[in-house]
Amino acid sequence: MSIKRCDKCEEELIKCYVDQGFKGILVKNHEGDKMFGNKKNTRVNPYICGNCGYTVWYADEPTKIR
Repeated sequence: MSIKRCDKCEEELIKCYVDQGFKGILVKNHEGDKMFGNKKNTRVNPYICGNCGYTVWYADEPTKIR
């Protein structure tokens, strides 16, 4: 995994998770809807700069939503 840097101050971003024990938010492409499940999905997690607080969200596997 590549190191993600803050767009504001160039510090290394810290990967975080949403509360309640989830491992990120599950995002689905509506075109992936199938009768027994949507296979076009990825988890999205916030990355936060510990220096300035800048926050950005990244998809774990963005190619899966195509």
